[in-house]
Amino acid sequence: MDAIKQLFAEKLTETLEETLENMAFLSIDPATAETAAEYSNPLKEVHLLVTAPVLMELRLRMAEELLFQVVETMYIMDRTDVTEQLINDLLSEILNTLAGRFMADILPTNQTFSLGLPEVMEDNSPSEDNLLLQTFFQADEHPLSVSIMAPDMDDIVEYFEA
Repeated sequence: MDAIKQLFAEKLTETLEETLENMAFLSIDPATAETAAEYSNPLKEVHLLVTAPVLMELRLRMAEELLFQVVETMYIMDRTDVTEQLINDLLSEILNTLAGRFMADILPTNQTFSLGLPEVMEDNSPSEDNLLLQTFFQADEHPLSVSIMAPDMDDIVEYFEA
């Protein structure tokens, strides 16, 4: 299981760096849970299910202020014109892209996978249920984290150790 967690953490970091750099010209640095906990401004969270070949859930939490900055940069907009819908769409698109790249990286070549649709979570309290991995980062001094949840750890181990 430790080898799987290490592989997932490495690939997740690589794909998050690549995704944010390509989409938003944003670089990230590793952070800790303690650093993220010190951040007092609002966070937004989105999740999606990987439904095949194994069942997993990916969650992305980002500082709302960081999302505003990214929307302003990507769409060349004034902050006053940025809507909640734009923020939610951006957050969902980042996770969707991240999940697709992550799955392509961890699975064998030509292995198909299936993703559900990203959904913004209204309750931003972190859940520890079925937590496989959680990674923390900072971008422009704002926190973001990615979590992987797995309802059946045995399926994950069986699939990735085979």
